[in-house]
Amino acid sequence: MAKKEYDTFILTELSQVPEDQEIELIVRDLTPEDRRYKYRSFYATAMISKSESKYPDRLWIRLGRGQLQEKPWSVKIIEALNKIPKE
Repeated sequence: MAKKEYDTFILTELSQVPEDQEIELIVRDLTPEDRRYKYRSFYATAMISKSESKYPDRLWIRLGRGQLQEKPWSVKIIEALNKIPKE
């Protein structure tokens, strides 16, 4: 199976991002099976690492203004969360 690719926005200093522990973040799916859903965002519980090969999928990091970091990180999506409020 090919690697999945995601991206996320980091609004703090990259040195403050916790690695190798479960965190909650918003990710965008860059490689969905149905390309109509490309860039679909969702909340997820995940583990991330600055090492590109530690986890099975690739995570591209964007800073607050959308600047893409040069090297990808790795990510393991543990669970997609349904955090959209219902009215």
